[in-house]
Amino acid sequence: MPLPRWARIVVPSCALVAGGCVLSWAGAAAGVTPSVLPAPQVKVGKAQTDFCPTAAAGKALADQGVTLEAKSPAQVTDVGGRRCVRLPITKGEFALDLGKGSVPADGGLVFRKAGGRSVSFTDLAFDFGTHTANGTATADGAKAGRAGQQQTELFGFAFQADKTKVDLAKGSAQGAAALTLGTGGHNALSNAFGTSPLSAGSTVFDATAGGDVAQAAQTLSRTLLP
Repeated sequence: MPLPRWARIVVPSCALVAGGCVLSWAGAAAGVTPSVLPAPQVKVGKAQTDFCPTAAAGKALADQGVTLEAKSPAQVTDVGGRRCVRLPITKGEFALDLGKGSVPADGGLVFRKAGGRSVSFTDLAFDFGTHTANGTATADGAKAGRAGQQQTELFGFAFQADKTKVDLAKGSAQGAAALTLGTGGHNALSNAFGTSPLSAGSTVFDATAGGDVAQAAQTLSRTLLP
């Protein structure tokens, strides 16, 4: 019987501890109907995610004189020679199969154009069920009154399964995703700058994340043990 998608994702790194036994989730799924073993919930502790512009997005921003900055407590950081924004993550919960969950990030991204106009993307929350990141788009400077502030879909995202691993034995997780610019994010940039330096629906950021996670052993024990 083929393994479900989430089992294939976590096979390389995940062993679950339940009732004193170390259980391979993929091995259990291979012999048991997947509905009997629902993917457990994983709680995020202290983590972070880096937003790094793709080569095309970086060029597009530079061509229009737009600089990528960070809104505290996020920070600008260098990742492999790229100017990236690192956002801290201190809460959230998601299913081990990555099929549902919500993980918010603190701080935000700031797109600042020469002349002082800027747009901030804050209150980002990643919805694993819809693969969207909603947040608040705020325009500052000369055109703040025009663009204003709105809660909107800033990004869409797609996980890179080969770079996504959860190790519950160590309490750690890492992952990667490609972020596309959502319609709301595009409209906010267009309203503030006249034209958006980034195209709606295009891949604009390579995102990587990592940090501490925990899983409720009691819930898993009730699921697996009579």
